[in-house]
Amino acid sequence: MIATGQPVSAAAPAVMKVAELTSELTIRPAERPVPKAADGWAVIRVDAAGVCGTELHFLDGLMDPRGTPRVLGHEAAGMVCETSGRSELLGMAAAVYNVVNCGSCRYCRTGRDRLCLRSGGMIGFTVDGGFSEYMLAPEANLVPLPPAVAPEEGAVLACSGMTAVHAVRLSGIGLDSPVVINGVGGVGLMLIQAARLAGATVAAVGDDPTKLAMAESLGARACVTARTPEDYSTLDQQVCDLLGRRPDVFFETVGTRETMRAGLRSLAPAGAFVQIGYTAQPYDFHPGELIKNELRIITSAAGSKEDLETAVSLAAQGRMKTVISGRTDLAGLTDAIEGLRDRRVLGRNVVVYNR
Repeated sequence: MIATGQPVSAAAPAVMKVAELTSELTIRPAERPVPKAADGWAVIRVDAAGVCGTELHFLDGLMDPRGTPRVLGHEAAGMVCETSGRSELLGMAAAVYNVVNCGSCRYCRTGRDRLCLRSGGMIGFTVDGGFSEYMLAPEANLVPLPPAVAPEEGAVLACSGMTAVHAVRLSGIGLDSPVVINGVGGVGLMLIQAARLAGATVAAVGDDPTKLAMAESLGARACVTARTPEDYSTLDQQVCDLLGRRPDVFFETVGTRETMRAGLRSLAPAGAFVQIGYTAQPYDFHPGELIKNELRIITSAAGSKEDLETAVSLAAQGRMKTVISGRTDLAGLTDAIEGLRDRRVLGRNVVVYNR
């Protein structure tokens, strides 16, 4: 019997390679000592880490890493190689839920743990993350990956998968509800699947034929091509024609004034506009437009550990698919991030560690 708090481990090297965000907002390679487990935290040998648009927010100075150098990478999966006492976790393949929460406040107790009142930060945001060969994570944040879910799939599910599940849960979609998903990037493709599983009829909006074809293959009944503000000025009529009536829910992942305005204008009475993720652009509408039709604005960011567990379960059953555009090593991380800026990514790029 190993006493709680006494580290137990599998073999790990002394030094690891990482990719750091610098104070100049660039990514650089570095080496660091492999961390040690203590006080309820485990060491994870990272097998895969997804590359998200959030990385661009850090590089562009829109988000604060709370100190540099910082190892980004908030969507990660790998093998547990050291714990602070829970030997049964050793060797387990796991996805990492990245919110460091207290587990006991009213939000943690009700499945809204991302809103934890005593949060210790977020892995890959304000706590070092998965763009490293090894990382620390709370033992309570580990979500087991069944054999049917590969680590690179688990990494993607740890962000875009759980984000989609969370947003759909918050939206209140009803059976056969017509909904619009604006943006068919990594999160949008997951949203299509989650909304379809909830019983919705989905129209996807995007600017790339290849991405829209993927959206249809994943369950979108109709697709709309929109590239310019003029395209979005008629979006409400286009989706109404395609869906048979105005949508009950409009999921917004693009975040420009034109797209947000189009979403609100598209909605049926009592509809919900769901803003996902971050945008630097302000809303631009008159409150009367909301009031007269009793529209709701819902904001949704990331998800709960339960949402991640749901996403992993759906993937294991073959009901939710991850779309991986490309795989790279740490040396290719900057190019993978810039691929997002250039809109060259279909789904997600993933950093993988070949050992």
